[in-house]
Amino acid sequence: MDTDHPVSGLIIPLVTALDPYGRPDPPAVRPLLAHLAAGGVTTLMLAGTNGEGPLLPAGDVRAYAVEVSAMWRDLAGAPARVMVAAAGTGTRETLRRMDRLAELDLDAVVVLAPSYFRHTEDELYAHFRDIARHGRPVVVYNSPGYTGNPVPVSVMRRLLDEPAIIGLKDSSGDAALFAGFCALAGERPGFQVAQGAERQLADGLRMGAAGLVPGVGMLAPALCADLLKAGRGGDHATAAALQHDVDRLAALFGVRPGVSGVVVIKTALHLLGLCPPHAAAPFLPLTDTELTELRAALARIHDLVGPLDPQPN
Repeated sequence: MDTDHPVSGLIIPLVTALDPYGRPDPPAVRPLLAHLAAGGVTTLMLAGTNGEGPLLPAGDVRAYAVEVSAMWRDLAGAPARVMVAAAGTGTRETLRRMDRLAELDLDAVVVLAPSYFRHTEDELYAHFRDIARHGRPVVVYNSPGYTGNPVPVSVMRRLLDEPAIIGLKDSSGDAALFAGFCALAGERPGFQVAQGAERQLADGLRMGAAGLVPGVGMLAPALCADLLKAGRGGDHATAAALQHDVDRLAALFGVRPGVSGVVVIKTALHLLGLCPPHAAAPFLPLTDTELTELRAALARIHDLVGPLDPQPN
């Protein structure tokens, strides 16, 4: 397994720090970056789901990536790696967003399936094929819960012929599908797979995942790094025990169930003194009731995340 590969190891899908007016505020994420570096993280993914990428203009994504990637490489040193998601609704918009990332020092661009319309397998293949020929290393991001277009193993097998397709992040939560993706990694050198379903991290490593992409890793990066180390080393009993703790973190999303967890994770990070709570419109802040519930939930897992900031701004 190539441990220098962009999809290998612990990958944090970083939030986008915003000011109260919804504008990117890169300096405000520095406490979180320091927390991640101290926890052993080396790789960031910007402007993904947790990064609210689809809600942000391409220019905002670029501006944030320029400053945050520089801060991260300074903090994490030589092992630092950075990927940025180009979250376009279709092929043309995705390519335009990739153009806006030109000349940035990135290890890969992360690309989703088209969204809104449902597409055939041939259309999905054409979408990723055209993007792969843009000139950047590409990681395919399978997130059918958001795009409505699941990426099947058959499409990924065809895409193995495109050298620029270097890996896949799967957040489907479909264990059989994930196993099929991991099998593909054995068919072409340089192609690796990462598990993005937080409640299946340990299982993903057992199936052959090269990397893990847990959003809750922002709260407890060292925990997720330990799980990765245990799973990679074949100590699956320890990995399963640590997975239980990750599940305790993921239970925070029950504060606002059935929707994206962006507001919950940002508010939790804010209460810990790591990042502003503001999210892009049309996201709304937690209600007073939800905020009280989140504080109580964080108190129950203080052994994992530490104490709350006594005076969050």
